[in-house]
Amino acid sequence: MTQLRTGFGTSTVADTQAAVDGAVQQACAQLGGLDPGLAMVTCTVEHDAHAVFAALRRALPDTLIQGVTTSLGVLTKQGIVASGEGVIGVLLFAADGNLRFSVGYATLGADARGAGRRAASQLASSDLPPRVLLFSSSPGREEDILAGIADVLPGIAAFGGSAADHAIVGEWSVFTNAGVEKDAVSVAALCGDVAFGGALLAPFEATSSRAIVTAGHDRHIARLDDQPAGEVLNTWLGGSLSLQVAEGGNILAQTALSPLAIRHQTTHGDHYVTIHPSQIHVEDGSIDLFARVHQGDEICMMKGTVEDLTQVLGRLYSLSCRGLSPDKIRAALLIYCAGCAGAVGSALHDGLRTHLGPALGAIPLLGMCTFGEQGHIPGLGNVHQDLSVSLLLIAEQ
Repeated sequence: MTQLRTGFGTSTVADTQAAVDGAVQQACAQLGGLDPGLAMVTCTVEHDAHAVFAALRRALPDTLIQGVTTSLGVLTKQGIVASGEGVIGVLLFAADGNLRFSVGYATLGADARGAGRRAASQLASSDLPPRVLLFSSSPGREEDILAGIADVLPGIAAFGGSAADHAIVGEWSVFTNAGVEKDAVSVAALCGDVAFGGALLAPFEATSSRAIVTAGHDRHIARLDDQPAGEVLNTWLGGSLSLQVAEGGNILAQTALSPLAIRHQTTHGDHYVTIHPSQIHVEDGSIDLFARVHQGDEICMMKGTVEDLTQVLGRLYSLSCRGLSPDKIRAALLIYCAGCAGAVGSALHDGLRTHLGPALGAIPLLGMCTFGEQGHIPGLGNVHQDLSVSLLLIAEQ
């Protein structure tokens, strides 16, 4: 009979080794005497990621490691754990019977899709087939990485988030089993007798503001309906971007509750892949993005509220636990967009306690604030999008 145990620990102690030791001790105490096989780790950038990895390797020399840095803090059932001196969170997995853990990782270099293939090939070498993937990467080329993983492991669901810091200045890190990287993908697989349920949601409603990408590629839109994209977006937002149109500049805050989106029709219904506009360029009125578009795509504007971004936590749990026996759920992984967290502010702390705490009960939860969210959409596959929230529940079969 297969048994899965998990444990979660966190620490706000300033000394990195002491913080890691404290978090690991908390987590190990919940494993029922089993040895941890996989450690999912996150921390804020006040801690040096290399020091975190070294401390974790000393504490758990035989345990596989995977994760990314988080913005703001570590999300828990009790709310946000944060400190000016940094915070560390560790979710440990232990199992016996017909359940295994494996990890794959690769630096991205010039070929992100190839890196995804290399990481997935390491997972595919497990003696048991991967059932679900825990995905982590640096921000910027997630679509290509996911495509590379699908080349090797078609149809295997992946859930996760992109590394983050506090100010989008490149201080993020990716934890691989071999060490810390700035530009990499790190994926863990749960293989064999394990069940899971997950959902990726963007809690916004589509508006009637729509246009065709008439010039643009990758994460850049030059023109919408043959007009400068920044001017179109400014009109949709009632002139709130006039300064950025005139002088150029960051528009992350102004668009956090009004993202763009591309609608995809699937056999399971419509899914909107949400996209966060980040910058307007004064030279040509073009817009930089945090997710990919293609020329010819129809873009629409979405609208949401702070209440939508907190109440979605309850919906996520209801969707994710479908088909699972509640008494067999052993762990939860929450990925919450850092842009959403900034828009929600202190309401996120209360939302976690209100909407997830009672639902999860004793189930350990590790949550992170990320610069991109990834999840599996039935009928569409694994997708990358922005301003989204995902929950993955992992259970014994």
